[in-house]
Amino acid sequence: MCDALIWLFDTFRSINWLEVIKSTAPVVTASIAFAALKNWQRQDKAKRESEFLDLLIEATHTYIAELPKLIILLEIAKMGMASHVKTWEIGEQSDKIIQGAIAYIGKYGERDAKRLLEVLEMAQPSVIKLRSLIAKGQMFEFDSYSRCQKAIAMLTAQFDIIEASTTVIGSPDVNWENPMVLKNLKDVMVIEPAEMRKIVQENNISVIEFARAIYQRIYS
Repeated sequence: MCDALIWLFDTFRSINWLEVIKSTAPVVTASIAFAALKNWQRQDKAKRESEFLDLLIEATHTYIAELPKLIILLEIAKMGMASHVKTWEIGEQSDKIIQGAIAYIGKYGERDAKRLLEVLEMAQPSVIKLRSLIAKGQMFEFDSYSRCQKAIAMLTAQFDIIEASTTVIGSPDVNWENPMVLKNLKDVMVIEPAEMRKIVQENNISVIEFARAIYQRIYS
């Protein structure tokens, strides 16, 4: 046992430790640098993801804040159409509803469309920004990002619906006998503002839940 210890001691003493340190130092330094780089990359990625989520939530809520007035204005126009239905006249109810809508558009369509256009123009930048952000977000390859994309698509689709409806409402002099024109009018008439509000609420929740899950992953 004693001889073994003496041999071990002599072996260690015979090693040129300075040369060993010199030869291994670059490897150790490289390993430390690589670990530091990977850690920095993770932190930088988390920072960029967090900043993106902040922008997405802010853009979503800015857009959603502008939707209620648009929905209300469309709702008022639809109520006006309904108020012009001559329920007492003989004929199919569906035909009377269409004629009531046409009568209202003839009287007040341009006025209502002007109000809608003013708000649409104000809301348009937020729609563009939101659509741009959701497209750029694909680069992060988030889990379940498709659900967030669908939610944003549903939210911004409400803007498109109101914009298309405004064109119909603000066109009192079109040929209402034209099948395509008549179809566009019927599309406006079946829009339910209450359903639009429900869509906005549900998809806003979907976006928030998506962001919350990513925040938890980043900061856990």
